[in-house]
Amino acid sequence: MTSNRTFSAAEEFCYNLKNLKRATLIGETTGGGAHPGGSQIANERFMVWIPTGRAINPITNTNWEGTGVTPHIEVKADEALTIARIKALEDLIDNTDNEENTHFYNWSLRELKSISNPVILEDSVLKSFIGTYGPRVISFENGKLFYQRDSGTKYELVPLSQNEFRLIGLSYFRVKFLSENNKIVALKGLYEAGNTDKHLKNKE
Repeated sequence: MTSNRTFSAAEEFCYNLKNLKRATLIGETTGGGAHPGGSQIANERFMVWIPTGRAINPITNTNWEGTGVTPHIEVKADEALTIARIKALEDLIDNTDNEENTHFYNWSLRELKSISNPVILEDSVLKSFIGTYGPRVISFENGKLFYQRDSGTKYELVPLSQNEFRLIGLSYFRVKFLSENNKIVALKGLYEAGNTDKHLKNKE
């Protein structure tokens, strides 16, 4: 991961790995400092900064001075970690035939994608989920949807799709709302391990 503050030796590390095709760089173009040097006294009134070295890559026969190192995937620095995790999980999914592993990777991947590219639902859609589903209660407060089981902790719901939500602060559990004839009729609990449960919506 890189930013426009990545500089000097850190840039050389990125530049070399990129040209050796040993890494995927994600983030911003780096600062562009390949020539080491230092300040020298010119006279009694002035000092000048003079380069005293030059890094030369044997593959490119040049370096990143003044240009920086361009990443393979350009995103803002504060988004780089999330994008890196998404790409890593996608690679893991592409390289496994194990269904259990695929489910586990996809579980994390969907959350990260919802952070990178949030799903926005209208208040009218969110309010359609309000109700009691057995011991589970869905409420709407200040433009946000909340989940609570019995007298337990109340968790904010964040949409993963039009009818599936993750819970902030409870990573192993999610909820999915089931509908019939355009009416919400049940809440399905989804667990990280792959098991599920379901409660019908109580009649009002």
